[in-house]
Formats: sequence, structure tokens, C-alpha cells
Amino acid sequence: MMNRNSDAFKGGDFCWFTGVVEDINDPEKLGRVRVRCFGYHSNNLLDIKTENLPFATVMGPTSSAHISGIGTTTHGLVNGSWVVGFFRDGPSAQDPIVMGTIGSTYKETPNFTLGFSDPDKVYPKYQGKENDYVDVNLLARGTNTITHTVDSVSKEPATKYAAVYPNNKVTQTTSGHIIEVDDTPGAERINVRHMSGTFVEIHPNGDVVQSNGNKYQITTGNDNVHITGTCNLTIDGDYNMNVSGNIKMAAGGDVNVTSGGNINLN
Repeated sequence: MMNRNSDAFKGGDFCWFTGVVEDINDPEKLGRVRVRCFGYHSNNLLDIKTENLPFATVMGPTSSAHISGIGTTTHGLVNGSWVVGFFRDGPSAQDPIVMGTIGSTYKETPNFTLGFSDPDKVYPKYQGKENDYVDVNLLARGTNTITHTVDSVSKEPATKYAAVYPNNKVTQTTSGHIIEVDDTPGAERINVRHMSGTFVEIHPNGDVVQSNGNKYQITTGNDNVHITGTCNLTIDGDYNMNVSGNIKMAAGGDVNVTSGGNINLN
């Protein structure tokens, strides 16, 4: 019979584990995951099914309050993530805590017919630029995986991506949203990119490049714009401007208006 005293918080046995996440869908929506732990659970899915694994609580960082909806209250784990943690109930191993993730590299995908793998057979994914399956994002490794055609009309500058490992801190979500904070000397950038291709990138010299589809901008108060250089506006379609109040225009030099059609002033 197991000595239940070994489960106690004080004077009990500390039991840590390494495991693989097999289920992130917590029915209580509490951010818990099911983890198959090496040495505690068999890889035979007939011995213990994924749905029979105990739920593990995911530990958050101290930079997040993790209370009352404040801070980062959801994890970023996916099925197939390798994690490390410990059991709060010691050798009973029914109350696991996930402390962190473990990235790696490997030659081939796991055997999805066994445990310690993603039941949905989605992860790990081949990133397409390396010979192996690498868990570190290729943007962080110094390989630019983002393609974008620059706009010649606006004279858009090309990206200044020149990341050198380990300076580029990259966050990428499952759908493909990307945030880059690149500290590479001489190529410091910040890039926030939506999976649709819309992005805002700050270049090393402070220039801002923004590309998006339809844009809706609402200002409920005053809107003041100061341009110290030249303003160039090119519109491929129509330009409609509606002003409910007065319009005042002042030019320090000449005013030239050219039209390929009629000019109507009322």
C-alpha cells in the first residue's frame, strides 16, 4: 500500500515529469490540458486513453496576474507540445502542474498510433526551410519565410529583415499571426502581421510601412496631422469627401488643378 504521507505538501515526495500534451480542449474552459507523462503513463492507447488522462493546470508567469480575467489567462499549448512539470499530489500523480514547454528538433514525425503524440495528427509541422523538423521559428533562426510584393506606386521600401539568431523574438499563433521584435544590430525591427497578409512594420530607421485591405478609421474628437515633408496621395478609384462644416484651404505658393474631364464648381 502506498504511503499517503508521501503525497503531503510538507515533507512529501516531489515528483516531476516530462510529457506530451494530447488534449487542450478543457470542457470547463479553465485552461487545463491533458498530458501523457513519461514513466507514469503507457504509450499504448488501449492501456490509457487520452480522455482518461488527468487534467493538468498550466502555470502562468509572474508578469501575468492570472486572476479575474487580468493578464494572460490562456496558454499557447497545442496537442503535441512537449512540457515539463510536477505533481502537486506527489506519487499519486493525479494533480499535474505544467511549468513550461520544451522545444527540440527531430528527423521524422512521431508514430500517431501511439501515445505521446498529437491525436489530431497536426503537430509537429514541417516548416519547409530546413532538413529537419525544427521547433524554433525560422524567422528567429534567420530565415525570412514571409513573402510580400512591395508597392512601386507609393515607393514602399522593402522589409529590412536581416535577423541573426538569437536576436529576433518571434511569436506565432496556430492560424499564422506573427509578432516579431528583432534586436539584431543594424536591423532592429518590429513587425505585427495578420495571417491575411495585413501588417505593420517599423524599420530600423523608424519608418513605418503598413499594408492592409479595407480600412476604417474613426476619430470621435479632433484629428491633427503634421507632415514636415511632402504628402503624395494616389487613388486608383474615386475620391469622395463630405464636409458638414466649412472648408478652409491656404497655400503658400501656387495652386494648380488639372482635370481630364469637366470641373464643376457650385
